[in-house]
Amino acid sequence: MRALLCVLLLALVLRSPALPAGRTRRSLRTASQAPEDNRFPAQWYEDQMLDHFNALDKRTWRQRYFVNDLYFKPGSSAPVFLCVGGEGPPLTSNSVISSVHCNDAVELAQTVGALMIAVEHRYYGESIPTKSLSTEDLKFLSSRQALNDLALFHGHVCQRFNLTAANKWVSWGGSYPGMLAGWFRLKYPHLVHAAVSSSSPLQAQLDFPEYNDVVGLALKEGDVGGSDECFRRVAEGHADAATLLQTSEGRARIAAMFNICGGASALDVPANARLFGGQGMILVPAQENDPSCTEEVCNIEKICHVMTQDSDATSLARLAKIAALQRGAECVDIDAAAQNAGLLNTTVEGGTDRVWFWQTCTEFGFYQTCEDTPSSMCPYMRGFSSLNDSLELCAQAFGIPASNVADAVERTNTFYGGRRPAGERILFPNGSVDPWHALGVLQAPRRSEPALWVKGASHHFWTHPSKPSDTLAVVQARHIIWKTVLVWLAED
Repeated sequence: MRALLCVLLLALVLRSPALPAGRTRRSLRTASQAPEDNRFPAQWYEDQMLDHFNALDKRTWRQRYFVNDLYFKPGSSAPVFLCVGGEGPPLTSNSVISSVHCNDAVELAQTVGALMIAVEHRYYGESIPTKSLSTEDLKFLSSRQALNDLALFHGHVCQRFNLTAANKWVSWGGSYPGMLAGWFRLKYPHLVHAAVSSSSPLQAQLDFPEYNDVVGLALKEGDVGGSDECFRRVAEGHADAATLLQTSEGRARIAAMFNICGGASALDVPANARLFGGQGMILVPAQENDPSCTEEVCNIEKICHVMTQDSDATSLARLAKIAALQRGAECVDIDAAAQNAGLLNTTVEGGTDRVWFWQTCTEFGFYQTCEDTPSSMCPYMRGFSSLNDSLELCAQAFGIPASNVADAVERTNTFYGGRRPAGERILFPNGSVDPWHALGVLQAPRRSEPALWVKGASHHFWTHPSKPSDTLAVVQARHIIWKTVLVWLAED
């Protein structure tokens, strides 16, 4: 989905540490799934409303959730920690005991005896309200509907566990769920006492060149093994490839170097060439960078080692070496039409690509581009990834014209406040190498809405389970989050 993938990769993007060029663009979420913990089976809220904004529509659906009450004492005034679900990977029983979603909440829950709950977002995982994913059915998918889901779910949990006003709720989440966690507190302050909104791009934006600008800056960041030379080499290699793609001989050379499925003829199709180069011929894992990963070229430090150590090889040859290590023996699929076809599948089983992309077309934008401008820090083929590609897909998949997408983005910021939400007791942590921080709250809008900068950290890395290899900055971030929440829980 060159354009499709602008944010689609949510369920996909980086399940594997090595996706070939021609992969989808980065969505908000990354991470793999662990085996489920059968101590915490799925439960269902049977009476969730389909349409919260139509009083005449009484249809309901089943919303999946998970509960960990190991630390909670019934009848106590202990808090409720709500892990908000989102685009993916799907919530599982692990979400309330050990997962990438909200483990900062899980680890604190053990200390304060909190009731730990994780609830799925409509249209993701197994919480599908409609029989299809047609445009007509997807009209019930929005962040506003999801927040109303959380409000009704709040009542269900309070009734089920006999909770009172003494049981203060804290909402947690990272990425899009982090946005929702913050907005739940913002829009329902009478229900939610505080929120931790990690790596949340609260500023909806149509054209998002800053994503790839931060990728470029990450290649320079010494804290994760980057350097100016590394960035220069990656950008130089992509620029050289862009020049070669202008001739049939050059395309044949690139196809051979990078093992393109279909050979040079695949690169003859302009859309395929843009897909191949516009989001990188290699995977630069700024969003999901793990300093302790062990695979070859699995993080920025290891990529930069290859890019800067072999003085005899050209920058393009080094990129080809990294690409081969990342993809193995598989050829690179750059068939843009085939990748975009998933957006037209309206079945629940086969149309999952449509779901997050619908939200980008109707609420957020977030279309990652690689601008050919003097100020651009994009390390890829500049000018190959354009806003028009994504906007055309909104029209093809849903019949939504570009002007409507732009209007929807503006309405989202008007409704929520963008990166200056007017709330209280909301914490906004962001990582310095996470490209999504470019749309996050980096400066506290007010004293009661603090921002936390985590140097060298990728996308909400501190919400992952703690491990000995975590950097000092990530460890300190968790402790600041826990201290802040404890202070807020002591407030009325």
